[in-house]
Amino acid sequence: MNHFHYSIQRNGIKTAGKVVILMGLIVLAVPFLIEVETPIYKIIMVGGGALVIGTLMISISEGTLIDFETNKFKAYQSILWIKFGEWQSLPQIENAELIHYTYTESNFPNGISPTISWNAIVHKCVLVVDCKKFMVFDYSKEKDAIAALDIIRNGFKLS
Repeated sequence: MNHFHYSIQRNGIKTAGKVVILMGLIVLAVPFLIEVETPIYKIIMVGGGALVIGTLMISISEGTLIDFETNKFKAYQSILWIKFGEWQSLPQIENAELIHYTYTESNFPNGISPTISWNAIVHKCVLVVDCKKFMVFDYSKEKDAIAALDIIRNGFKLS
């Protein structure tokens, strides 16, 4: 494998985008189900606008690409699945390691729901340059972090 792709997941905006698309489809479907006096061009503008905005929301992402052959990386932002960012040279990667980071997380106290706290674990795949952390990739599942670490170690030919 010559490439490594790490994508930062933002599930909230993707879920909101799906809801906006669903609302747009409902707006477009209503004139076929019941009789409305609203001009068709207004219905198409509102429903179509919701579809466009929802699609934009779903397509927004960010992440990092690593090309092992050319020894370059690109931190990117993506909209409509087009990745914007510039390729940069990678320094000599000395090591790649897995770190388990545990912290206490709690819900937002709102006065109605009880405040609950729990221990959360983030599995971090760390690239080390000159004994310093150069790049960090966070994973919620340990098996995903181990798989990424294997790809990175094989790509950079690390032991």
